[in-house]
Amino acid sequence: MGRYSRMGLRLRLILVLVLPLVLVVGVYGLMRVRSERSELLRENERNVALTAKAIQVAVEAALRDRQISDIRRLLFEIVEGQEQIDRIRIFDQDLQPLLVSNPLSIGEEIPMASLRLTIEGGQPHTYYERGDEQPVLYYFIPLRGRGGEITGTLELVHLASGVEQRIRAAVWDVWLRLGAVLVLVAVITGAMLQRQVLRPLARLVERIRRLGQGEPGQPLPVERRDELGRVAEAFNTMAAQLAEARRKHLAESERALDLERQLRHAEILSVAGRLASGLAHEVGTPLNIISGRAEFVLKTLPADDGRREDLEVMIGQIDRISGIIRALLDMVRPAKPEIQAIGLATVVERLMPLLHHTARRHGVVLAATVAEDLPLVLADPNQVQQVLINVVMNALAATASPGHVRILARPRMAVGRTGVELDVTDTGSGIPPDILPRVFEPFFTTKAPGQGTGLGLTICRDIVREHGGEIQVRSAVNEGTTVTVWLPAADETRR
Repeated sequence: MGRYSRMGLRLRLILVLVLPLVLVVGVYGLMRVRSERSELLRENERNVALTAKAIQVAVEAALRDRQISDIRRLLFEIVEGQEQIDRIRIFDQDLQPLLVSNPLSIGEEIPMASLRLTIEGGQPHTYYERGDEQPVLYYFIPLRGRGGEITGTLELVHLASGVEQRIRAAVWDVWLRLGAVLVLVAVITGAMLQRQVLRPLARLVERIRRLGQGEPGQPLPVERRDELGRVAEAFNTMAAQLAEARRKHLAESERALDLERQLRHAEILSVAGRLASGLAHEVGTPLNIISGRAEFVLKTLPADDGRREDLEVMIGQIDRISGIIRALLDMVRPAKPEIQAIGLATVVERLMPLLHHTARRHGVVLAATVAEDLPLVLADPNQVQQVLINVVMNALAATASPGHVRILARPRMAVGRTGVELDVTDTGSGIPPDILPRVFEPFFTTKAPGQGTGLGLTICRDIVREHGGEIQVRSAVNEGTTVTVWLPAADETRR
């Protein structure tokens, strides 16, 4: 397909370049043919004029001497001796024929206009006529007496078949030369197009095809500084930018996946922490009672009582179980928040590229609007990031394609304090009224088994409360959901 396209392009380019040349060559050829024709006719007229002049001199001398028979014989000999002369006629002042070289020509029409023009003007007159069989040149020259007065007219009819043959030969020569030049120019043009245009275009098309298939390859060589060289430079720049964009996209994808893994790990740790806390509460109290009773009984037994060893073993094992529970609590207990003054605009800006990746997978448009006058908040940036990721991920999961999820950050007063409000609004199906009050309950989820732990919003609520903020969920069926997180400003937190 590509090869035939290139052939078509080559032909089109050759036509575009050669057609104007063909027109120029054609016009030049016509002008050259006309010039050659005119020159040959003028040459023929000069030769005929010389012949007619010689005949004029002889005829005028014979007429002055009244040697009519000599004139008739002279005319006959000239016509017989010159194949190109068809006839010679002599007319008097009244335009009546006096002598003719060929009697068969007497019945022919007399060219009255040409005769009158020659006598009145006193100058030779010619005209060219293309007959049915062959072209003829008519030459009229005035005859003068002894005093220089015009006494008649000499008509010489010259057959121009030889001239026509020379004209045709000249025309063929002109067109053959111009045709050879045209073919040579077309061949050179085709070769130059192949070398200078089509071959670089073929390399460019091949590189574009390979780039589209994910094979970047080596840059195109830039061997020239013309338009095609600039196209090659632009393509190399575009390929480099695409490679850089692909690398950044892969890095963002890896980072987004890493954040998702961290979020799942945090949820698992939260579940383990709650389980460990429940276990410590439910098991720790009976163990403390058992340990206290065992120590009391141990104190009441004599030093040499054999049961003291069993009680000491029991107390030691109880202490060991308590140590295991404390170690488990230490391992899953959330780390102490690193509170610092942060700008939520920075958090949103850092997370948007990662969240956009997940949005594209869901076929959802994710947009963020952050006010310029946001106050700083005292918070742990990692925990605030965890809250935002959790809320946006829930919104993306609840929104069908094509849908929208919008993040809006703006300053807002709440309970008499300045703070920052984060709204995450989706265009999903909404939450039914009977389910809405339970969204913050631990382990409550509407997702399919294995797709959620039901602790995401619970963890978000706990983090927001630890920072002195509030979190609310507003939703209506078929109208979408809005999760609002409000955090107090840093100045309000220090009060």
